[in-house]
Formats: sequence, C-alpha cells, structure tokens
Amino acid sequence: MTATHPAPAACSVPAVLSAPAARSVPAVLPAPAACSVPAVLPAQDPLPPGAPSLPVQGTVLSLRDALALPSLAGARLVAGERGAGRAIRVVNIMEVPDIVRWMRGGEFLLTTAYPVRDDAEALTRLVPVLARRGLTGLGVKVGPYLPALPPALLDVCEELGFPLVELPGDAMFNDILSEVLGTVLNRQALALERSRAIHERFTAVALGGGSYQELMNVLLELTGLAAAVRDEQGLVLASAGAPATERPPAAVRPVRHGAGPGGTVGLWAEPGHTPDPYQLVALEHATTIAATLAAQERALAVRAQRYRALLLTELVSHTPRDRAETLRRAAAMGWNLGVPRAAVLVETDDTREPGTPGGAELGTEERLLPLVRHAAGEGAIVWGGGSGLTLLVEPGASLDARCHALHAALTAARPGRRVVVAAGTVRADFTEFAESYAEAAETLSLGREVHGDDFVAGYEGLGVYRLLGRLPAEELRRLTHEALAPLLAYDEAHDGSLVDTLSAYLLHDRNKVATAARLHVHYNTLRYRLRQIDRLTGGLDRHPLSRLQTELAVHARRLLAARARG
Repeated sequence: MTATHPAPAACSVPAVLSAPAARSVPAVLPAPAACSVPAVLPAQDPLPPGAPSLPVQGTVLSLRDALALPSLAGARLVAGERGAGRAIRVVNIMEVPDIVRWMRGGEFLLTTAYPVRDDAEALTRLVPVLARRGLTGLGVKVGPYLPALPPALLDVCEELGFPLVELPGDAMFNDILSEVLGTVLNRQALALERSRAIHERFTAVALGGGSYQELMNVLLELTGLAAAVRDEQGLVLASAGAPATERPPAAVRPVRHGAGPGGTVGLWAEPGHTPDPYQLVALEHATTIAATLAAQERALAVRAQRYRALLLTELVSHTPRDRAETLRRAAAMGWNLGVPRAAVLVETDDTREPGTPGGAELGTEERLLPLVRHAAGEGAIVWGGGSGLTLLVEPGASLDARCHALHAALTAARPGRRVVVAAGTVRADFTEFAESYAEAAETLSLGREVHGDDFVAGYEGLGVYRLLGRLPAEELRRLTHEALAPLLAYDEAHDGSLVDTLSAYLLHDRNKVATAARLHVHYNTLRYRLRQIDRLTGGLDRHPLSRLQTELAVHARRLLAARARG
C-alpha cells in the first residue's frame, strides 16, 4: 500500500468495542475518511446547553495537557490559545472534505490536509464550521500536502479562539491516538475510583445510622473545608471545621426529600477560593445522604406520632380493655395517666373539617402545638388532626380558665383567627377519658349551633342541654313535633323561617333588637314574624307550662341539629 492508493471510505477504531472495519493507519499514508477513537464509548451527540454535569479534576484531558504528551513532542499551539483548556473527548482523523457530518463535539481533529491539497482556502473555510460543532481543536501536519499553515487560517482560529496545533512532519497519528486515548481512560478510571471512595465513605455513614454531625465530620475530612447542614429556616443542625456561617458558603446544595425542601448543605472556604470539582462531588454525595437522614427522621417522627395517636384514640374512644397494658404503653410515651384530666377540642377557621384522633396529621400539630403548649400546661397530652387539636389537660386551678387561655394563645398568634374551644368534664380515672371526650365533642357541635364559630364552652355549662342530651333522639323529636308542629308546618308550606326566628328570639332572651341583628333582618320583619308565631302557637306566654315546653322543644331541635352535624 502506497501513498498514491485511494483511501477507504471510513475506518472506525472504538476505544472499548472493536469494529469490523478497524485497521491500523500509518501517519505517512493517506488516512481513511474518518478514524474515530472515542474516549470511553462511541461518540454521542454533544450535551445540550445547560445540561447538568459534574466535572471532576483530572477526569478530562485538555488540549493544553495533551500537548505535553510524548507523542505530541514538537507540536506547537500556533493559534486559538484561549480555547486550549477545552477537553478532548475523542481523537478523529480527517481525510475527506465533508468531515463535518462525522463530528459530534469534543474531537481533536488530526489531518495531513490531503483531501484539500488542491484548495488552499478549504481549511480556513472549515474552521468556523468545526468551531460551531464544538470541536476541541485542529491538528494539522505540515508536510508534502501543506508545506505551511496559511496566514488566513491562523487569523480565523485566533479570532474564534479555536485551537490550531501545528504537527511536525514526523508525528505518528497512531501514537497520538493511542497515547491520548490511554491518558483519558486512565484519568477517568482515577476519577471513578475517587468518586467511588467518596460514595462508600458517605454510604457507610448512612448505613451505620450516622447523624448529621458524623456526616459533616466526613465532609470536612474529604474536602478539607468547613461544612454545615442547615434546616429550612437557616438554623445550623450540625457543623464541622467552624464554618463562618455569617457569610454565604462557597458552595451550597439544597437538601430535598419526599416532603419537599429540607434545608441545605454548604462548604465554606477562604474568601476568593472556589471549591474544586472533587470537593463539589463530595458535597453532592453529602447532600444526598443528608436528604436520606432527613427522610428517615421524618419517617420516624410520623411512625411515633401514629403510635401515639393510636393509643390516644383508644383512650378517648372506649374504655381500655387492659388497664395494666394501657398504663405500660402510656408510661413508654412519658404520659402520666394517674392525674385527673379533661378532654378539650380546639379548632380554628383554617382547620374546620371534622376529624378524629386517629386522623392525626403532623402538619396540624406542628403548626398549632407551639402556640398552645404553655397554655395547655406542662403535663398536657396533645395531638393534631385535620380538624385541629385534641388535648387531655390537667384542669389546674380552673378548667374554664385553661380553656380561655388556649383560646387567647391562638387568637394572639393570628389576630382575627376564629377559634373554638370545647371541654368535657374532668375525670379522675383514665378509663373515663372516653366519656369526657364524648362530652367535648357534643359541646363542640352544640356550641357551633348556639355560638357560631368563635367561642369557649364547657360541658358543665351546657345547662338544659345536658338534661336533654340524656334523652334518646326519638324522644327529642317527639318533643319538638308536639310543641312546634304548627310552626314547622308553616315553614314547610311557605318556605319560611319561623322556627329559626323563635330559636334566635329565645337565645337572645327575647331581645328584639339583638334577634333582628342575629337574623340579619329588619326590626319590623322580626315583629311580623313574632306575630305569626303568636297566632300559630296561641301566644308564647299563654301558659307557663306551654312556654316551658316550647323553649325545651327549641333547644331539643338545636341539639338534634348539632348531633346530625357530627
């Protein structure tokens, strides 16, 4: 085979996989159309702009570094100096004019200028196209096909910052291919080994049940930089190396887990110093482990709360079947069931959906518990649900005073907030807590019917409702029908509201002005309705017993409505 023989169309020499067309390419002979030697895998399309990457020091071989290799001894960077830091991904050999279609970015392109020997300006025109394709640089062998590099070629390379390397006539392309490839592979292997060691170091912390502090200690050890992990509010959870947290970190990564953002992990360096790529790799690994620890802590907190909510649900739902077992489980949670307590339900206007203790949610408790902790008392047992808070509180000097303190604590935290607080009676034995809870729930439902959505009420203050509450629903309905039948029939036939008007009138102690304001009607409208009520009932004051029965029926109807809602 001589220099005058035609060259094959394409010769590919993969670094890892062998190709059927692979063959040796002597530097002194015309080379194949495109001889590609990928650094690790066959050439890929270049990454799109902004694609995430993690460069690691020593992983890549820049063009400037490659010029120091023995196979490139005598080669000179003659133009495009400012692009010499570009990494070499692949070494290709160009021996056809339309080589551009084979290029995918990152190539160090070698040529003898054989295919353009008859067009002195071909290389000059080709350089801008190569630069746009993202090539690393162009190496041109000075020899029989191109005795000297054209000045126009030098100018365009310098203008574009596209490295142009002049190769001596005795440069062997095979040697360049082999040495550059070997160097890239060795650097990648070293980088992979270092990355693996970092990964194993941090993984050991996670598998060993390590804390944030252990994680920061390892990060300091691997990077030599001060490190800290902070929560969502910026408070330092753990640190190592005395980081100057009063100033921004040199590098920071967000900690993300299933519940959303969970803080940050940062590295602090001396002013003006930027962490190197290996330090950034360590930071990335540390952030991943921090997210794992955060998720584990969150899961533990949720499991503990569910266990606690289960026990509390048993306490307030029914009489415990095994007294000794309940006491043992409560003691494990740090609860003292040997003191008198009352069940108290707290709801705000941002947690209005009905709930049960079993529906506890960490978010509600986290939001409201800090606001009521002091008012509830040191020994209070508290859990959150979709509807607010449920508490088993010690009454202290006065249960009523404690309930008002809870209401005040929540309204003070957010002025204008509507808060309801309903309490059952104090029970000395924990086996009766379920009865106190049922009383609190009834007080809550009835209180909304009577007082609206902002009140404090106790079961002991329900008065006549406590008496009516002992009657079965059927008896309450019979009482309502017997006393209010004419009014109920009129309302149904005329889509009226005489029963509601009577209820509001009695609730406000027969104060017409207050009743009209409560019903949002004109004073004369109220007077008309009251005349209608007197006509249909024969007069509210016609007989003391009839008046009492009417008032009891109104309260019974209100109690039935409260029971129907919850």
